[in-house]
Amino acid sequence: MPSNSLNKGSSSGELAGELASNGRLNASGEKAGNLEKQEASLNNDLRDYLGSMFDGLLFLSEPEFDQAIVGVADRIGMSTVVVYDTSKIIDILCERDGMDLEEATEFYEFNILGAYVGEQTPMFISLIDDLVL
Repeated sequence: MPSNSLNKGSSSGELAGELASNGRLNASGEKAGNLEKQEASLNNDLRDYLGSMFDGLLFLSEPEFDQAIVGVADRIGMSTVVVYDTSKIIDILCERDGMDLEEATEFYEFNILGAYVGEQTPMFISLIDDLVL
């Protein structure tokens, strides 16, 4: 069963934090209390940052799925694509839409995984930790 760690420890948050500490992202210096605004801004900064590094990247349209971004993938002779963590997407669907695990998995498989939009369609991975019982 996927964990419900949507905001804490996500790879996109770690990457963005590292980028901010290196001065490569404009990170907000505000304290907690405005956390949701900070996360939205950080996700927008992450999209902007990745978009400036790689031409034509495609992202899932709902910005809350940015929390599931774990990186980018390069393939010989093909464009770089955004990579999302499948279990985090399913967690987001459960939390955001009140779906149970089975409903969220079915929705993900049909509406997200099954939506091919060309060569730069994002990739979706299942991490080993989520596959091992």
